[in-house]
Amino acid sequence: QDPQKKLQIVSQIMEILAGKAPPEDKGLVLSFAPVILAEASDRILFMLPPEVLAERLLGHFNFIVHAMPSSIQLFKGPPGIHVSVYNPTESEALAIGGGAGLPLETTVVRTHTLDSPFIFESLKNYFIKSGLRVFSAVHPIFTVRRQWERIVWIGAPHEEGTKESYCHFQIEP
Repeated sequence: QDPQKKLQIVSQIMEILAGKAPPEDKGLVLSFAPVILAEASDRILFMLPPEVLAERLLGHFNFIVHAMPSSIQLFKGPPGIHVSVYNPTESEALAIGGGAGLPLETTVVRTHTLDSPFIFESLKNYFIKSGLRVFSAVHPIFTVRRQWERIVWIGAPHEEGTKESYCHFQIEP
């Protein structure tokens, strides 16, 4: 609701990321973050501290860029159908906002695939029909360019490249 405050928060997050990102990833992290932050709701941006949001972004980045799906999840090369489900440890939960607007104990469900819009809605509907509360849901669509199966460039969904999507849910354990 407050564009100036939102701009200030995004600027703080970018500064934190510039300081925290490993040197070899810095450029890619700083091109990735604005794409994801453009999709972020005001509720999340205004509720969680910039340090927490930066930590969440680094987690999203590492899953998308560095985590390689197992061979049973690969389908026609990366990203394949990359899925991860886990319960964060207490320290991980605190780093990504547990106890600061989100419950400390959650289950994280993540997917990284070629852009397939039905995956996000299907998962969200499944969680709701199963009676599981969804505390946080992120679903950015972005474009990537790969070299030897590794992501070397990330841009907005309208830019030239392969369209991919990422789903990140924090649900009841």
